[in-house]
Amino acid sequence: MEHIKVLLIEDNPGDARLIKEMLMEAGNISFDLEWRDRLSAGLERLAEGGIDVVLLDLMLPDSRGSETFDRTLAQAPEVPIVVMTGIDDETLATSAVQKGAQDYLIKGQVDSNLLVRSIRYAIARKQAEEALKKYAVKLEGANRLKDLFTDIMRHDLMNPASIIKTMAELKLEETEDEGMRKAFLMIGRNADKLIDMIRSASMYARLESAEKLERQTLDLNEVFRAAIDSFKPELEKKNMRLEYLPEGRYPALVNPVIENVFSNLISNAIKYSPQERKIEVNITDENKHYRIYVKDWGYGIKDEDKGKLFTRFQRVDKKGVKGTGLGLAIVKRIVELHGGRVWVEDNPEGGSIFYVEIPKS
Repeated sequence: MEHIKVLLIEDNPGDARLIKEMLMEAGNISFDLEWRDRLSAGLERLAEGGIDVVLLDLMLPDSRGSETFDRTLAQAPEVPIVVMTGIDDETLATSAVQKGAQDYLIKGQVDSNLLVRSIRYAIARKQAEEALKKYAVKLEGANRLKDLFTDIMRHDLMNPASIIKTMAELKLEETEDEGMRKAFLMIGRNADKLIDMIRSASMYARLESAEKLERQTLDLNEVFRAAIDSFKPELEKKNMRLEYLPEGRYPALVNPVIENVFSNLISNAIKYSPQERKIEVNITDENKHYRIYVKDWGYGIKDEDKGKLFTRFQRVDKKGVKGTGLGLAIVKRIVELHGGRVWVEDNPEGGSIFYVEIPKS
């Protein structure tokens, strides 16, 4: 049988006797009721511990109104409180609930079933609140640990990776031995991959914990045109052509990190397309937002894989091309922080079309 220790703080002997009788009517629960007729006596009993729930009258000889609740909560914040009030004090009771009481009951409108149900509800609700508080503390600790790990990635891991890359490049210039040159080229390529992974992971960690981004008015056309220059060597290496169609200005209230959306989509279009294909990029004005698309004539994406694309560390079959599995997750997060959306459709001529919608303000 369930056993519940109840502390009743009530100055009216008749109301106290009625509460005791109601609790005795409960057939499947054993209630152990202790009664105190002054707040000071009730607080002394609470300090001793062992109480499961408090039934609290707000109007007592030594304390009245919200002060009664405030002092009781301060004495034992871990104990659930059910406020007992007269019909004229219902506003005061609802205020106590807003401040942390688990429930309130109006005297004269309570029967045994309602009283028992309110007590059990108050205990369950308080347990849920305490569990949430503990989880919040753990989550805060986990977030601090994640921030520490992000800082380690950005600094402690990036520095040696950059040194490895630099030393490989220097040794490559110094040696003429073909075998050694191949080895240093491989070291350099893998150092580049490691640096890319570190940058992507640290960026995603920062974006994932961000609730909003500071914004400024930028011309998306200028932002995207500036980003294209960095892809010229990759385009030339695969003999690919990028058709950039936007003309004029496309002012939007955005964070400069928006450039990463465009860079990721262009980078993917190059990676996952065969030699000598083209990429088409455009921005269209759709009244309250801009729609950006990056169209490729590459390998395409299976319908069953499209839902995985924007999930972190989810990679689909793309003809053996390797990546971090974070690029499109970063794209999605940046777009979401701007209040926009991103999706992919099939290119009717073969390949894929990635769409991004960004609000103008």
